[in-house]
Amino acid sequence: MPQMSVTELNKKLKSKEYSSLYYFYGKDIMSVELYAKTLVKKLVPEDDIYNFHKFNGKDIDLSEFAETIEALPMFSEYLCITVNDFNAEDLSADDLNFMLKILKDVPETTVIIFYNTAIDICDGKKSPTTKNKKIVDCIAKIGDVCEFKIKTPVELSKQIVASVEKKGATISSTNAAYIAELCLSDNMLISGEIAKLTSYAQGREITKDDIDSLVSRQVNSNAFDLSKAVVTFNKKKALLLLDELFYQRAEPIAVLAAISMSFMDLYRASLAVVRGIHPSDVVADFSYKANRKFAVDYAFRDCRKINIKHLRKCIKILADTDAALKSSKTDGRILLEKAIVQMVSEKD
Repeated sequence: MPQMSVTELNKKLKSKEYSSLYYFYGKDIMSVELYAKTLVKKLVPEDDIYNFHKFNGKDIDLSEFAETIEALPMFSEYLCITVNDFNAEDLSADDLNFMLKILKDVPETTVIIFYNTAIDICDGKKSPTTKNKKIVDCIAKIGDVCEFKIKTPVELSKQIVASVEKKGATISSTNAAYIAELCLSDNMLISGEIAKLTSYAQGREITKDDIDSLVSRQVNSNAFDLSKAVVTFNKKKALLLLDELFYQRAEPIAVLAAISMSFMDLYRASLAVVRGIHPSDVVADFSYKANRKFAVDYAFRDCRKINIKHLRKCIKILADTDAALKSSKTDGRILLEKAIVQMVSEKD
């Protein structure tokens, strides 16, 4: 399943080397949608009722789709067709073969863009599911397939700096990466926070204080800070952060999962440091997603100050709390508060 990188795709689009078939997917949904729309604009005006056709992949009529593909463009170089959220797993074997046959014989004047913004063709795994893979492989042989993965905070910082400057304000690359971390590298969340921050800054530089005051922290971000407060025995801060997590209306099990994940990051980093293992090896060994790689770096930075025996005790307390949450009728918040107090009190 040969695919092209986003950089390669950009080069082709800039040089106007258009393919007859495109397939865009990945966890960076905002980029998937942006590239699909950008490509359409390069090919035809969106209000061109003769040369631009949209299909909803969830209820696509394959006969109508095949008919549309064969049409000739009117007063335009290209006929452009978009198919949003097409899941091949919904097709019968006959319909799948029919779709593959259609895609293998697309006229030179037709450009078809498949892009997914609300379905996961990988079904939570690394590679597309069986039927989706057949579609992707078919398109890859004829056209261009590009997966838009979640970028790291450092990779996103340049993009954030540019977006902020377009809105008339400024921000350092360090603070830009900090925004990405708080938003867990989610471009949709980042876009909203940039709009909020630039409106507040009114042309001046956006500071870390501005970010701390205005940016909505995600559950995992608060959980990371909470774990740091616990292992440094800062009971007041730990309970305040727990309160903030509940203020975000997070479910107790989700809060516990996020806290436990942060403690596991610290525990893995502690063991890796003792054995001389590099952070990148930990990322690879435990299959960390791109938007959580920074958590490994931070864990390596902070774990040297932490007693590994205390980490083990905390993880045991969290495991016991998980069992209690799933079996007890006691309020989840009370169980979590009890766990935090126990962990903060378990000083060696």
